[in-house]
Amino acid sequence: MPSRKLRQDTVRTLPYIGGGEKRQCIYWDESLETFGVRVYPSGRRAYVCTYRVDRRKRLAKLGRVDGLSLDQARRKAMAYLAKVASNEDPQTHFDAVKTALTVEQLITKYIEGHAKPQKKTWREDQSVLSRNLLPKYKLTLARNMTSREIAAISVQIGTKHPYAANHFLDTVRRMYNWARKPALLVPSQMDNPSSGIQRFRKRKRRRFITTVEMPRFIRALEQDESDYPRHAMWLLLLTGMRMREVLKAKWEHVDWDMGTLFVGLTKNGEPLLAPLCEAALSRLKMIPTTSGNPYIICGRDPGTHLKDLRSCLKRVRKRADIPDIRVHDLRRTVGSWLAQGGTSLHLIGDVLNHLDTSTTAGYAYFQTQHRRDALSGHADKVLNLAAPHLVETAKVQSQTAASVLTNINQSNVAEQQPGRTRHYFTREALYKLVWTAPVLEVAGRLGVSDMALSKLCRRAQVPTPYRGYWARLEAGQPMTPTPLPPAPPALPELLRIRGNRARQDSFP
Repeated sequence: MPSRKLRQDTVRTLPYIGGGEKRQCIYWDESLETFGVRVYPSGRRAYVCTYRVDRRKRLAKLGRVDGLSLDQARRKAMAYLAKVASNEDPQTHFDAVKTALTVEQLITKYIEGHAKPQKKTWREDQSVLSRNLLPKYKLTLARNMTSREIAAISVQIGTKHPYAANHFLDTVRRMYNWARKPALLVPSQMDNPSSGIQRFRKRKRRRFITTVEMPRFIRALEQDESDYPRHAMWLLLLTGMRMREVLKAKWEHVDWDMGTLFVGLTKNGEPLLAPLCEAALSRLKMIPTTSGNPYIICGRDPGTHLKDLRSCLKRVRKRADIPDIRVHDLRRTVGSWLAQGGTSLHLIGDVLNHLDTSTTAGYAYFQTQHRRDALSGHADKVLNLAAPHLVETAKVQSQTAASVLTNINQSNVAEQQPGRTRHYFTREALYKLVWTAPVLEVAGRLGVSDMALSKLCRRAQVPTPYRGYWARLEAGQPMTPTPLPPAPPALPELLRIRGNRARQDSFP
């Protein structure tokens, strides 16, 4: 290759000399032998530097001629040669960048090399990563992703779906942990970009179908016209199995004599031989079989199983007026009802195929009535042992209009304190009271102000006599009380008014 004294005014006019596009044309500098200008067949020119490290000869590109001056390129070449003298390869960083994976490539390798072989839910990981990372960071080097960028995506998702944002962070964490070790696809000393990002607060879902809701749910389920989804939801209620286990079940795995269904490997990695009660076996006999389809719950396409139950459940929820039930809540219902029946957590865990009893405890919820009964028994024990004199006085009773108007001392008062009295009325009794005597007189008998009594009537939407009502009534005119309208929402059953102890000499 030619060698000449390179000058700033000549490097831009050097011609290409060669026998083809693959043949290199480099003009070496006479003053610095390993430094030169490479001319391409297209006319493009670049400064280059050659060196040898560990018996390997390399050619480093320093920059384009139209971007660097000759002096700048020569200084850069001398810096490269200084590193070579210290047995360092100045192109190590560029080699690492050249072989570094983009975010898209890392996702592909993670799914193929780890998620698919190890996880049944690998499609969820692929969907989460592709939807949230690829649109903006598809060509970004995976090693250059920062916690700030991952946190911004998490916040964007979490504004509407906080649990999905946490799932995204967990998926990114698993991918980078695998990429660092053992895959070694990113530098092992690199910090995981998902570390240090605050997760959204999680609340454990404790929803199940109560005894009050169950009749409505069953009626709505039986009204659904889709056969296979309806039978599948019945099997979920009767067995407590997971949705995918029911949808992928095959007829050949049903043992009618033993009353079992072999599911195979489940979510926790253990094989399951699910027990089938008589009701579940009867339900299986109702399900029609399809020729050429081995699955119990058949899908629309020949030879496939049903993929989801959400559309059916949506219709059932609307008919039953239970808007917040999910498919997995049917499994929680089985665990909760078994616990309410006195079944041990160990047995419930075996029924639901849980490896850890702490997981089973998350399904064993009690209905409000059970908790209320437990607290009632506790309260009765406390009152009977510690304060038996409060048992009777703690029972709140309502007063009648007659008891107030005839004798205040004989009125059925719920609570009394020195100088204070609490009166309790049903809404109907209060209506009858204010239309039996003037408000001022009734208030005096109760030991309250007429303004306080009027406020109670307005809150309960109890009409009071209009002005001149009592005068016209005394004059003998026929008067009709205003009818009692319907009660306002969230009004307590007993209305309370508190006043001073009424004095007998204040009564008319």
